[in-house]
Amino acid sequence: MGIGIFLTGTDTGVGKTMVAAALARYLRQDGSSIGVMKPVETGVMAHALEHSDGYRLTKAAASRDEPPLVTPYQFHRPTAPLAASRQSSRPITLAEIARCYKTIAERHRITLVEGAGGLLVPLGDTWDVRDLILELGLVVIVVGRTALGGINHARLTIEALHVRHINLLALVLNQAYPISSALEWEQATSTCSLLRGLVAEPVLGPLPYAEIAGQDWQSAVDQLARDPLFILLGDLISRIVP
Repeated sequence: MGIGIFLTGTDTGVGKTMVAAALARYLRQDGSSIGVMKPVETGVMAHALEHSDGYRLTKAAASRDEPPLVTPYQFHRPTAPLAASRQSSRPITLAEIARCYKTIAERHRITLVEGAGGLLVPLGDTWDVRDLILELGLVVIVVGRTALGGINHARLTIEALHVRHINLLALVLNQAYPISSALEWEQATSTCSLLRGLVAEPVLGPLPYAEIAGQDWQSAVDQLARDPLFILLGDLISRIVP
């Protein structure tokens, strides 16, 4: 079975899917077989599946894995996973996600798993995203924002990983929104600089804002995958691939 890497965010809306898709696109350049998963996704519209995270990850990885394996739990309601699960009377189970992950991981050299929201988002009555990472035995890439507040969110997330002895591969800082002033630029650059002095693991970025993502998602992914950050991230991943 290949290795698995979990991408979590310091918050929702930090660009996890874009980073995961660009990483999948980059890793498959050398012919590597890349699997992807979005175990739980909410706000999925039946008439617009091509806009779902699971679909976008599958396309970026050029994966042929069956959609029910990639995203075993899809919910229409755009709420937190546990709330959507309860509203749909469909409990999310660790066992089912683990079964789907094992099937995908046995087919691929590397499998990228994208979480929902942040690390402590509950998925069941007694377990959360962090418990899922432990159950699957994955190393983690944290995606954080460069904007004001990014330092606290990143450090809290990393501390939560350290408490449970989960291996952090890297912190990737992403410019999730356009910078419109000199002050915002100063906030972004100082966030990156300070985190490099505060975090023991590699701090990579910032990734530039993907301006064209709203009009052409695939082109934005292809463009972002050419950023030098992914060379560094790919090198880190190569060290843990058997």
